Amino acid sequence: MTRWAAAGLLTLALLGGCADGQAPVMGQAALGAVKFESSDGRTLAIRDLQGKPTLLFFGFTHCPEVCPLSLVKAVQIKQLLGPAAAQLQVAFVTVDPQRDTPAHLREYLAAFDTTFLGLAADEPGTRAIAESLGVSYRRVGEGDMATFEHTASWFLLGADGQLQDVYGYAMNERDIVEKLRVRLAVAGGIARP
Repeated sequence: MTRWAAAGLLTLALLGGCADGQAPVMGQAALGAVKFESSDGRTLAIRDLQGKPTLLFFGFTHCPEVCPLSLVKAVQIKQLLGPAAAQLQVAFVTVDPQRDTPAHLREYLAAFDTTFLGLAADEPGTRAIAESLGVSYRRVGEGDMATFEHTASWFLLGADGQLQDVYGYAMNERDIVEKLRVRLAVAGGIARP
């Protein structure tokens, strides 16, 4: 068999393996393809959050410090935005879908703000979404004592579902609100005070 024939057979074998729908979805396509179970009972993709700007965070409910502090920051951001906060949705994507069921996410997030949306997918789907936004995470330990090291940034998706901005963990809520107001005013969203 020639080298070209072997390469052709290999290509067909690889494509054949993708035909069963098991190929991982990567990149921006993952935002529309990966389905999540939400804390409000819906099945949706990140792209389904279109219609209003979304602050998206990746974390887990057993997180001892970073996640709860980040959610408190989101509450403060909404307070600082005042009435304009109604134009912004906050979504929390769990990196621990084995423990963070939609019902558990609903209960956990209600302690911060009942409008916050929790999203849980399977591990491959979560990984694809995380990688498409440049989020990294890894499990440390096993069982009930497991924790995760993870990116602790907020991601602003515009009303069109496209990534607009990233706000790092160290950025304070007032600076985030200023950036939000500028970013969203350009898009015709939240007006400046």
